[in-house]
Amino acid sequence: MSITPGFLLINKPPHITSFSCITHIKKIIKEKIKIGHAGTLDPFATGLLIIAIGRQATRNIHYFSTLQKEYIAQAKLGELRDTLDYTGSLVQTKKITKITKQNVQQAIYALGSSYEQTPPIYSALKYKGIPLYKLARYQQFSSEQLQQLASLKTKIVQLHEINLLNFSSPYFTIKAQVSSGTYIRSLMHAIAKKIDNCATTYTLERTRIGPFHLDQSINIKTIKQLSDLHHYIIKIEPFMKKIESEYCPC
Repeated sequence: MSITPGFLLINKPPHITSFSCITHIKKIIKEKIKIGHAGTLDPFATGLLIIAIGRQATRNIHYFSTLQKEYIAQAKLGELRDTLDYTGSLVQTKKITKITKQNVQQAIYALGSSYEQTPPIYSALKYKGIPLYKLARYQQFSSEQLQQLASLKTKIVQLHEINLLNFSSPYFTIKAQVSSGTYIRSLMHAIAKKIDNCATTYTLERTRIGPFHLDQSINIKTIKQLSDLHHYIIKIEPFMKKIESEYCPC
């Protein structure tokens, strides 16, 4: 039984890569077929991952580059790790005794509706075909050289809306609607820098991509056999029409 080309809305669990979700699907299909995803999630992160199955679907992935994305993230103030998340090595600590909820709220406002963001050195951005995180992990370049490579990818990112959901020192939690390509780990650290501090992201969940919401997704473990794929796959035409009819870029 051949699989119909289309899209899956997956709720990626923590501690696995986005690519491993694709590998899981390939093992079930057991035939040569092109599969891709729209927007990598960090291994520690959770949430919505759109998987395209079949050449007709993967050739439409570029349309997702214009879609806004929504995240809920929690970070710890006073701590900086080289990956900007809790999986990395500690490189700096700062005192946070005088930081208040109002300080964090003001820092968010100070960023405005857009800011110039340099991606973290532990990212999927590539240098000569090799992801920066691999160059960092295997220490093929110094930290300074990696930072220079990352700075070449600096760009303006749009912050459509950021709400401070909770502040319980040293942790703060935000809900952010941002342009595609925004690194939330970098955003959390940028907020902290506005109050002369630092921050490391501890939890990160993607809750929306364009018109598609996390509550419409399924856990990757739900897909156990080919019949599951046939049940949950969304055909290309209705999927693309939903983007055209329900999402209007701001």
